[in-house]
Amino acid sequence: MKAAIIAPDGSFTLAEHLAPQTTAEAHLITVTAAGIGPTDLMRAKGFFGPVAAPYVPGGEGVGTLADGTRVYFGHSIAPFGAMAEQTLVADAEVWPCPAQLADDQVIALAISGTGALIPLEEARIQPGDNVLILGATGPVGQIGLQIARIMGAGHVVAAARSADKLAALKARGLADATVQLGTGDDEQALKAASNGGFDVVLDVIYGPPAEAAMRATRPGARMMSIGVQAGQTVALSLRDLVFRSHIGVGTGQRPAAERRAAFERLMAMAADGTLVVDTAIYPFERANEAWAAQAGSPHAKIVIQH
Repeated sequence: MKAAIIAPDGSFTLAEHLAPQTTAEAHLITVTAAGIGPTDLMRAKGFFGPVAAPYVPGGEGVGTLADGTRVYFGHSIAPFGAMAEQTLVADAEVWPCPAQLADDQVIALAISGTGALIPLEEARIQPGDNVLILGATGPVGQIGLQIARIMGAGHVVAAARSADKLAALKARGLADATVQLGTGDDEQALKAASNGGFDVVLDVIYGPPAEAAMRATRPGARMMSIGVQAGQTVALSLRDLVFRSHIGVGTGQRPAAERRAAFERLMAMAADGTLVVDTAIYPFERANEAWAAQAGSPHAKIVIQH
């Protein structure tokens, strides 16, 4: 079968790969679309530990079972990834997806959506809360802005580096205010936009922006950190944290049943068009371009279609 391959030296190529075979515990899925995210590139670079190569990258996608049922999957069985004509997926990871949503929207709302939904649920947004989405222009951030509003947030602020993308989010009504990071004093800019201090922060990027965001919160605030694109450490004093909570949230490592329940909640929200995420779709033959685009920190969910 045709597949994207990560070679032992970390290079990305399109080549022929041995096709998977179904087993009693796993489903053979014919892939119609595959998603690429930051974790796929991090895995290829060994961020999560050594990876046996060559392998097919990509964990999530949409496809069909042997009986024609259309399904979403979030984890495939190595070395078979989503970026191939077929993949192998454990039974617990195969979830039906709504017919009214296109493949790219299902993928955009799945792992990225869970990354926004679970932390915001655990942050217990209260009606009228001031909410900051730090790293708002990517898929997780876009979904976070919308979910915060659905949960009753009264003042929603989007912060990121791209002025154009921030302006687009505000024009769509997804944010009440925006803060362009990296152009001056982030802490003061966030405080000025916070409407008296943030109650909840969904932090997708960590690093120095997270430090500035915590200092723009008010007592009782909850910061939920789920990404490290801006740095893997922060320097916060005890004074910064007094009467505040800072929690590192993992979503992909949770049991399949818990992730599936979150996926189903997201699909229910999106069924009427309430949730919309920007996507960038590439044909399978241009998968190398899609991989390179993800490395460039796109402000959209990268999807490869067959």
